[in-house]
Amino acid sequence: MYVRKIKSRNSTCFQIVKKTNGKVVLIKHIGCAINPEEIEALHQKAKLECENLKFESQLSLFPTVKSDLKAILSNWRITGFHQVFGHVYDSIGFPNNALRDLTVARIVYPKSKLTTIRYLDQYLGISVQKDKVYRFLDTLQKDELTRIAFDFVSKKNNGIALIFYDVTTLYFKADEEDDLRKRGYSKDHKNELPQIVFGIFVDKDGYPFDFDFYEGNTFEGHTFPKAIKALTIKYQFDDLVVVADAGMLSEKNISFLETENLSYIVGARLKVMSAEFKKQIFAHDFTKNPTMDIVCTSKEKESEKKRIIVNYSEKRAKKDSYNRDKLIKSLELKLASKKEVIRKNKYLLIENKGDIIGIDKDKIEEDKNYDGLKGYWTNLKSEIKPTDIIEQYNNLWKVEKAFRMSKSDLRERPIFHRKLNRIRGHLLLCFCSLLVMKETERLLSPIEISLIKAIELLGKVGEGEMTIGKIKMPIESELDPKVKAVLKMILGH
Repeated sequence: MYVRKIKSRNSTCFQIVKKTNGKVVLIKHIGCAINPEEIEALHQKAKLECENLKFESQLSLFPTVKSDLKAILSNWRITGFHQVFGHVYDSIGFPNNALRDLTVARIVYPKSKLTTIRYLDQYLGISVQKDKVYRFLDTLQKDELTRIAFDFVSKKNNGIALIFYDVTTLYFKADEEDDLRKRGYSKDHKNELPQIVFGIFVDKDGYPFDFDFYEGNTFEGHTFPKAIKALTIKYQFDDLVVVADAGMLSEKNISFLETENLSYIVGARLKVMSAEFKKQIFAHDFTKNPTMDIVCTSKEKESEKKRIIVNYSEKRAKKDSYNRDKLIKSLELKLASKKEVIRKNKYLLIENKGDIIGIDKDKIEEDKNYDGLKGYWTNLKSEIKPTDIIEQYNNLWKVEKAFRMSKSDLRERPIFHRKLNRIRGHLLLCFCSLLVMKETERLLSPIEISLIKAIELLGKVGEGEMTIGKIKMPIESELDPKVKAVLKMILGH
């Protein structure tokens, strides 16, 4: 059995044949090729196939396939990431510069800038210098990039009329403070490290379109009027509803929104409401009507009216009860074993001298009255159903998801930079990456492939160069059905 080479005017063909009784018998036709690279590759394939066929009729524990030539793969680089995330980046309208490569790398391999540079070179075939990357980050313009993001999100929804705002904290791997990086209340439980307060705006679908950052010791409620004022001046909304959680609630902030003629839905702290209002809540039979809607008139202007909506959920009640019981059991165990406890806990009984003397049973019974209840302040007109208002407020989880994606998937913190421009550049890179991820996630949802799974699949898509003997030829990865599905959803083909 051997490989037979047949030349014609236009091509070269290879066959596997054997001689039987002086006649050539065709075993298998391998194929035909035209250019030298394809001919050489086909020749090697024929030789390997011939060796394999020889062993089919032999009983051997360790058959080996020998070949005089070996194919060597070189210059391999992943192209799948840029095909998908680069395409989505372009569709948003972000500039075609180094930010594109850095955004793609941030999504698929969120590491330090130095590690990112090595990754770009080693795996994506993009060579960049460290100093150029840092100088480039310093040149990123927040107003330009957030305007691009806003225009994209606005066009998607034919305008933005409902926005969600929330803040988190991002800490630094440093000990020293400065005018921006300050110690404060840390949502990451890193109170010993300096931080900044990071506020973000998202639309009704959870798409981020703007952000800002503040000194690390800024109270989150104080960022609210600054952020909203800057946003309304920047984008000149025709009509807007602002949604924020109870952490943003204060008479001053609500007064600000009303002065700016903005509609709002904000979380209400029922436990700090007036005694008169609490009587109304507890007099309401939530088992018959789970939602209570009361219109209040402003003391200053009778024409200004706002609503307090209180909703009861049995599922929420069970959760409130479970969380409280769990906390009390933990406190009792710590007190019994004389372990240190947080003295600010509302269920502790503390003497004038500051000694903890037990659990406050009255406080527990008082809190049980609020199980399952959730309050909302709004100045939306009564024509808007309470259920619609509650549904809109409940979409705040999309802001929380944006924060989770930023902190976990993009590893937005800890921040290693010190200079203001560099910090802003880092946040802008994460912001752009977050928007690309969100849009990619939406595009992939019909085929039920997650972002993490897409990254795993696309990491196998690449191209390089194969050397066989003296012949060099380009080679690319074979696409499996799932990869083809991803590329079809994103690229349309």
